[in-house]
Amino acid sequence: MKTLFAIALSLCTVSSFAQQTTQDDINRDVWYNFMQAYQDLDASLFNQIHTDDVIRVVIDQNMMFVGQEYKDRNLENFNRWNANNVKQKIEFSFYNRASKNGIAYETGIFKLTRYQGFESKSYYGKFHVTLKKIAGTWKIYIDSDTNESGTINEEDFLKGDELGF
Repeated sequence: MKTLFAIALSLCTVSSFAQQTTQDDINRDVWYNFMQAYQDLDASLFNQIHTDDVIRVVIDQNMMFVGQEYKDRNLENFNRWNANNVKQKIEFSFYNRASKNGIAYETGIFKLTRYQGFESKSYYGKFHVTLKKIAGTWKIYIDSDTNESGTINEEDFLKGDELGF
């Protein structure tokens, strides 16, 4: 009986370690680059973290963008932000993170903070992403979010596991 318990415990430990390693890889390949791209207003870096056939769903507006259409839209947004000298940062707090065989699904709250002079304003939204590992690198395949009519706030953000940058 002790042997079975030891085997079960070691399998759980190995599974937990593998899951943490996958999350660390996703953080490195996707989330840290996402935050860096928003901070540096780098559209090229931002587009690199998405698959070529990415699906972007803007839930609150009932809109969908696919592949190059989405990447072109990102270029327009980042160019506008650069022209307007936007200063911003984005942070993520995770509620769920699951992965298996090169596919991952993650949910949580994002916090986008925009700075103007000495003032700042934060915006929040709930995100759902599906990621794929392509040629050894994790990328966003499906990205959707909602601000649920402005009801998401700092309290919701703090409920998850915040990703430090």
